[in-house]
Amino acid sequence: MDIGHILTILILTSLFVIPWAVVSSYSMEPTLEVGDLVVMIPPSQPCSSLVGHVAIYYSPEFNDYIVHRVIAINNAQKCTYVFKGDANPVPDPYSVPYGNIVGVVVLVIPQLGLLSLSYRTFTAALYILGLIILVIIPAYLLDK
Repeated sequence: MDIGHILTILILTSLFVIPWAVVSSYSMEPTLEVGDLVVMIPPSQPCSSLVGHVAIYYSPEFNDYIVHRVIAINNAQKCTYVFKGDANPVPDPYSVPYGNIVGVVVLVIPQLGLLSLSYRTFTAALYILGLIILVIIPAYLLDK
């Protein structure tokens, strides 16, 4: 097995081991753009100071995950957090309990997640078809 195969295996394995998400809205611009892939780590101790950090939380109201910045800790409500998108004029309309925080963003890889956002679209199908035509088929033929 050559180094290329080993690197491919390591990269594919890391996609299942390292928690990551893809930014899917404009609410964090210019810090994060649609299609950016973010890598996260679990938050530290409950009620720790996450203020100023970009984090991901689950929103039962929207049944979705939100990537926003922590702007305050609301200790009066049993240690809940106040989030706000950098591009939004006001904070999110509800406080987020610690248990809903999935992770804190530690690495941003620009635009790497664009294909995953559009995998159900016709454009994504064209990209995949192009990849097959331009890369996979010639590689298969050359290998023969």
